[in-house]
Amino acid sequence: MNWFKKGDNLKLLAIVFWLAFTVAFALWWLLFSVENISRLALLEPGRLSHWNRQERMVFWEGGSWLLLLIIGGAALIGLMLKERRRARQIKEFFASFSHEIKTSLASLRIQAEALKDEHKDLSSPIFDRLIGDTVRLQLQLENSLFLASQDNLQFFIQPLKVDEIIERLGEQWPNLKIVRPRAAVVRADERALRTILSNLLQNAIVHGGASQVDVEVRAAAGGRVEIIVQDNGTGFHGATGELGQLFHRPQATSGSGLGLYICRILVHKMNGEISWLGGKQGFHVQLQLEGSLV
Repeated sequence: MNWFKKGDNLKLLAIVFWLAFTVAFALWWLLFSVENISRLALLEPGRLSHWNRQERMVFWEGGSWLLLLIIGGAALIGLMLKERRRARQIKEFFASFSHEIKTSLASLRIQAEALKDEHKDLSSPIFDRLIGDTVRLQLQLENSLFLASQDNLQFFIQPLKVDEIIERLGEQWPNLKIVRPRAAVVRADERALRTILSNLLQNAIVHGGASQVDVEVRAAAGGRVEIIVQDNGTGFHGATGELGQLFHRPQATSGSGLGLYICRILVHKMNGEISWLGGKQGFHVQLQLEGSLV
């Protein structure tokens, strides 16, 4: 498995180049100095012992300099490789740990939904709250996985029906009314598209207090489809240009900003565009992906 990042490879090449250049320069300086001292010794045979001492001094000082350069460069390369191995081990552990948590959360949600179906006569909101919390935790975990592996994301681009994905996502938020769009097909990665739409729906509930989300699709220029997601929540009244920045919090009570950041990154990775509008009429998100109306 190729676990070397492109940026790390460039750093390693820079270190190797620096080490090779400085060692070659130090070696040239050493040989040049010794050669000139030898010439001076031939010009002044009466001071031969003096020039021999100078030659030995330059040789030992230059040799020590070369040795320190080589040891320092080798130590630097070794530390970088060790840090890479450590980072790989952490990522492998995190991936395995996350998989176990996702499996447990999925099982918990299924059991909560089964209990809710068995006790339909009860009006307690506990089951809905439990299902909502598991969905929120699953989404946060998915966002964390994308954030940790964003430099090595691999997408499987395929035709996807937007209305069908919206319908399946609606089952995770039973208390949220979702107005499905007309039929449209976009070329995207299914996991990435589901994560984008899930973050937008969760954002509408948690930060906008929305009870309804309208999803609309329409044709855009350049063989693209524009997906508009608008909720009936409180909207956003800050500077929308700063939304989508990692860990940007417009207010002290705001979330971490990770959800909108993940949306922006995933859309751009699929060669799409995303923008958002605030205001008193809810939160309005527009994203464009390659596709067509059906």
